[in-house]
Amino acid sequence: MTNKTRSTEDEIVLAAYAVFLLYGYHGTTLQQIAGKAGVNKSAIHYYYRSKEKLYKIVVGLMADLILSTTFDFSSERERLTEATWFLYTELYNNRDLFEQTIMELYPDDWRQKAKDLNTWLEFSNIPLSYALRSSDWKIRNSVS
Repeated sequence: MTNKTRSTEDEIVLAAYAVFLLYGYHGTTLQQIAGKAGVNKSAIHYYYRSKEKLYKIVVGLMADLILSTTFDFSSERERLTEATWFLYTELYNNRDLFEQTIMELYPDDWRQKAKDLNTWLEFSNIPLSYALRSSDWKIRNSVS
């Protein structure tokens, strides 16, 4: 798919994915995302309203990639490495927002998602001190 056939929304999400994975939440600005997507910042506000909403989308994409059982490891190795690095750095630099995002993305099974992501961290040989604290989590904004 070429850039001309993707929607503005898709371009923004792809740019956000690349920038968040590179710089993490705190290191990312909407201006960086806008520049990478080839749009102005007002387009990001129009489609997504905030950096936090884009972050939530990126965390969901990253978690879905890592937890997917259908990927071809040989062809997806770079994407998995980037996603693992993002998971590692966000847990180190921005743990509370990351954990809250997982809970919001998966309100019915966030404990299982956290456990699965922890398993991935173990598989990736990342120190367990960076693991998600699923046993400590409290549902902050429970969804009925």
